[in-house]
Amino acid sequence: MPVGGYDPDDLDEKLSQLMDATGRDPTNWLTAEEIAAWENGESLVDLLDEEDIRELLRKDDEAASDDAAS
Repeated sequence: MPVGGYDPDDLDEKLSQLMDATGRDPTNWLTAEEIAAWENGESLVDLLDEEDIRELLRKDDEAASDDAAS
């Protein structure tokens, strides 16, 4: 699902970083089949559902706000 004005590889990398930053296992967001597809090059943008993407981005925004307030 391309998003106008954004490089899909950049979005995928950002989502991957956000997933890692939570310290949670990827199985919190992806099924075993989706993890296998991700490991074979499928984009997280395509694999994650909209709510999971929003949650990850919201946490990133909150972290950025906390850093700015410090």
